[in-house]
Amino acid sequence: MTMAINVDRQRWEESISLLIQKAQSHKDVYNTNINGFLVYIHPNVYSPKYFPESSWYARNLQKIVNGRSFLEVGVGSGIISMHVAKTGSTVYGVDINPDAVDITRKNFEANSLEADVRLSDLYSSLDPETRVDFIFWNHPWQYSSAIVSELKSEKTFDEGYSALTRYIAEGHQYLNDGGAIMIGTSCYANLEAVDSIASKHGYQVLTEVQGIEKLEDGTEEVYYILRLKHI
Repeated sequence: MTMAINVDRQRWEESISLLIQKAQSHKDVYNTNINGFLVYIHPNVYSPKYFPESSWYARNLQKIVNGRSFLEVGVGSGIISMHVAKTGSTVYGVDINPDAVDITRKNFEANSLEADVRLSDLYSSLDPETRVDFIFWNHPWQYSSAIVSELKSEKTFDEGYSALTRYIAEGHQYLNDGGAIMIGTSCYANLEAVDSIASKHGYQVLTEVQGIEKLEDGTEEVYYILRLKHI
């Protein structure tokens, strides 16, 4: 699936903890500009201002989706879905966090874009007849509770990848013929577990795109967009 990457887990946890604290220091909605989009960010929503993966996924998915229909699970601030919508795609977004749903709707309106954004536990609030060409989730990377306290939130921690398992198992119900389930992940996720879960549900994991970005202090993160292919 992926190349072996040497990572300094301890340094990364220290770096990411400081960024989470910085993001949480905001008491009110704030805004920033990302790739030409005006982005409002709620303090209770994962912040693309401080964490570069959302922008990286967004730029690459814009090319991959290229006007076809798209569902983002865990829509967050909406920055990924806005990039995709800019190409003319029909876009759906879901999130379990009501603050994420509200801020994504605000961001789409602020950037004169359209999407169907819903409060939902994974696919639970989608209409049964919903079908798209691509489903994507930048899933919570952390698999085990043996992590620093700042990473123990629903935005970053999915114990045993129980939610990721549901995402993979149920996603096919919402795909058009020839559609694809995709996963955003990183070198700091449990990639072996991702492979194992996918295999148990009849999928091979293919690396669509791989890239590297740096956090504020220079710590590198390796990102992957994975595509699930029926075995």
